[in-house]
Amino acid sequence: MKCLAFFTFGALAACASSGSDYPVTTQGGAAGTSGGASTPTLAGRVCLVNDPRNLGTCATTGAGGLTVSIGNGTATTTDNGSFVMNTPSSGNTSRISVSGNGIIASNQALTANAQIPVIQQGLFDQMMAQNGITTTAGSGSIIATVVRGGEPVSGVTATATPSPAFGPFYDGTTPTAWTLDPTGQTGVVWFPGAATNAPVNVTFTDPATQGETTVGGVQVVDGGVTFVEGVLP
Repeated sequence: MKCLAFFTFGALAACASSGSDYPVTTQGGAAGTSGGASTPTLAGRVCLVNDPRNLGTCATTGAGGLTVSIGNGTATTTDNGSFVMNTPSSGNTSRISVSGNGIIASNQALTANAQIPVIQQGLFDQMMAQNGITTTAGSGSIIATVVRGGEPVSGVTATATPSPAFGPFYDGTTPTAWTLDPTGQTGVVWFPGAATNAPVNVTFTDPATQGETTVGGVQVVDGGVTFVEGVLP
């Protein structure tokens, strides 16, 4: 299970991480020579995924030049996806988004286990084509990972309200060939064609245990992907 850091402005909260963990952390400013403190910064890393069923497995190169936004703070990624920005002082600091050439715009809530995956445009186009999906303006996708105790859960079904135009699709046998069956080994659900004009509530149900959980108020990005995590009891 990943051990990921989260930030609170002006303080640092972190944990030990492996080489594949991409936390967003706050680094407090040291006192300057004039007696003042330097500007606190946020340091993190964007995860360029080669397989949308495995959102924690990230490429070590090819993620440079992307724009990361948190509130009124922005930064540009280096080749491995790392970035540093001044701590945002205003705007919606509860969400993190990534945009740039060659990727699908990504967005998710910034929480204690926050990391921001991004999917290459070409790979996402293959997903759309292989599953017979054509979306229109004013819609985007939701990709959710379903976990229990920090581990992905197979055999889970999902519903979304309002209902998207397509899906749900579940992690299949290849990165682009998804299925209408319940979740597989990686516990991932994809809702393409979700409308952007209202927040979406996503409910996950495990028939084996009758466990259920809902992620409410999911904000869909026009033409982009919103990543969420459902935690089953």
